[in-house]
Amino acid sequence: MAHAPVLADDLFAPAALDDPYPLYERLRAAGPVHFLPALGLHLVVRHAEVLAALDDPATYSSHLVGLLYAGEDGVSLLAAGGPDGGGADVLATADPPAHTGHRRIVQQGFGRGRVAELRADVERLVAPRVAALVAAGGGDWMAGLATPLPVLVISRILGLPDADAGRLTAWSDAAVELLGGLAGPERTGGLALEIVAFTEYLHGRLDAAGRVPAGGLVDEIAAARADGRLSRDEAAGLLLQLVTAGSESTTSLLGSAVRMLAADPALQDRVRTEPALLEAVIEEALRLESPFRGHFRVTTRDAELGGVHLPEGARLMLLWGAANRDPGAFEGPDLLDPGRSAVRSHTAFGRGLHFCLGAHLARLEAMAALSALLDATVRIALPSGDRPSYVPSMFVRRLDRLPLLLTPAPDGGATV
Repeated sequence: MAHAPVLADDLFAPAALDDPYPLYERLRAAGPVHFLPALGLHLVVRHAEVLAALDDPATYSSHLVGLLYAGEDGVSLLAAGGPDGGGADVLATADPPAHTGHRRIVQQGFGRGRVAELRADVERLVAPRVAALVAAGGGDWMAGLATPLPVLVISRILGLPDADAGRLTAWSDAAVELLGGLAGPERTGGLALEIVAFTEYLHGRLDAAGRVPAGGLVDEIAAARADGRLSRDEAAGLLLQLVTAGSESTTSLLGSAVRMLAADPALQDRVRTEPALLEAVIEEALRLESPFRGHFRVTTRDAELGGVHLPEGARLMLLWGAANRDPGAFEGPDLLDPGRSAVRSHTAFGRGLHFCLGAHLARLEAMAALSALLDATVRIALPSGDRPSYVPSMFVRRLDRLPLLLTPAPDGGATV
């Protein structure tokens, strides 16, 4: 059994953060698992080994809260337990039986039936935002729709006021930045205070729902807190994860998918002619630009992964973006191919025990937004010379802006 090769590349170099795929390609070619000594972290980069870890949650535990941060010298470090060593392990960072209980409390809000009921509401939220962008001849898609829409939708599922969407977005962004690996000590402290304020807000919403039902999942979580199924910290932590993950993944998808369409006029025309292809385009966008770069695992025993020895307590990061472009799993992995077989075989939403609760919801929002945009336009284009601008992070892969040039359809489009 071999030891993982040591990674010599700087994973946090600006070029690697901006476009990680050349690095991922080199890593995959050299082996399935690599060791990053500075972080004490094993990176899993091939599709087969990522699936093997996902399919064995008893060995590859999610019960590791890892915080990447930049030390005094600017070198990124990995701490377990968060910035203050506290916090509750819930849902994404919990193992059974706790994870099973957490998921049972909230899963009814994200099932296919409940999501289908939201379609008309989502379309009503989409329509005026698309109409405004088209009427203006374009604008920033991220600010105009991709960022506000998911926060409003998840707020309605949870039972949080629409009026709080701006604060929720700011707090969610703070949580993402805190986990991104680039914040120095002073910035980390400021972000941690933002999370304290976010948590206090969520405690307040749970307290209010315990008195007067809010009409969303916050009621179920408040009830679970009241009867002892969740502690006070677990209840707030569960809400925090749902707000943050529920908005972040969809915002990323909305940006990536529209940028891919804008960069490929022939694909736009094909999807307008064959609307049934849009679902596959969305799946390919998820595969090519996975919203989260990776998630942590920790081994509960000595293990072997891809022929590499992992001791008990080894910390891993499963790199979705690397696995989803593995030529061993996908033919022409860097190409957007809506005719690809097994188009949902990517790991952008995880798999198995920790498969993303909000996957159906993210797909619904993407279908609604992209359908409306395609119907309302005859051309979606990028400004000349525009380069993609991504949020600097080792945690997420999201555009921070997406300027578009939009040519309206002669009839104004079918949905706006």
